[in-house]
Amino acid sequence: MLEGKFLNNVDKKIMKFMPTYPNKEFQDILVPPVEASKKIPQWYKDLASYGGKSTDLEKLMPVNDRSSDGSNVSTKLCLPFLDAMLSGYIYCFEDDLTIEVEDDGSPKFSWTKDLILMDKRFEVDMAISDEYYPVQFGIKMNWYYETPENYSLLFTHPLNRPELPFYIPSGIVDSDIWGLPIFIPFFIKKGFFGTIKQGTPLIQMIPIKREPWELKISYDSDDIEKNKIKEEKRRSHITAHYRKTTWQKKQY
Repeated sequence: MLEGKFLNNVDKKIMKFMPTYPNKEFQDILVPPVEASKKIPQWYKDLASYGGKSTDLEKLMPVNDRSSDGSNVSTKLCLPFLDAMLSGYIYCFEDDLTIEVEDDGSPKFSWTKDLILMDKRFEVDMAISDEYYPVQFGIKMNWYYETPENYSLLFTHPLNRPELPFYIPSGIVDSDIWGLPIFIPFFIKKGFFGTIKQGTPLIQMIPIKREPWELKISYDSDDIEKNKIKEEKRRSHITAHYRKTTWQKKQY
């Protein structure tokens, strides 16, 4: 049984961050990136396990025709969902960012520390939802970053965090070669005003290995049968079959 075992015989890779400010006075007030596991939102921690609002196993109510897929489990027990939030590292807001609404309806920003460098672009040339102001803002990252050879860094909106009052487009940087601070583009939700507190996740950074891939579509009967057997084996557990037989605990 593989219940959350770490990957064995694998040397730990180093994800390195270095401040852009050589002055120690500034270094003391910077907010270093952290492991994503340290920024799990409270709403996720508060989720029940079964029946929507219960942690009582009696509320599981399994449906036999679909095995674990039909059990009345909540998102709390979906490890792929959690793994997405736990992956990589989080760069947070390094100061409180207060957003007010001007008379013309546009957002106005203010902050207290001399750390935030922002820009804005009124010409938005990417697809963006109508729920956000059509203005691209940017915050300059205060950290250099470096991954091991042949590893890039995926920068993306914090995964599974739709409640945040902004949206971050995604990008991939070949960070073993180029680790200069990026201007993190973001869009503010229309109607939002208030303060985004220091320490709020701003962007998630996930190392990915660069290696060649090739697409293959297989109609081979043996391949299909192998997966059909896996589907049937799910019935051996009422719930948590994936965790008990497959899941590998990730290390960051």
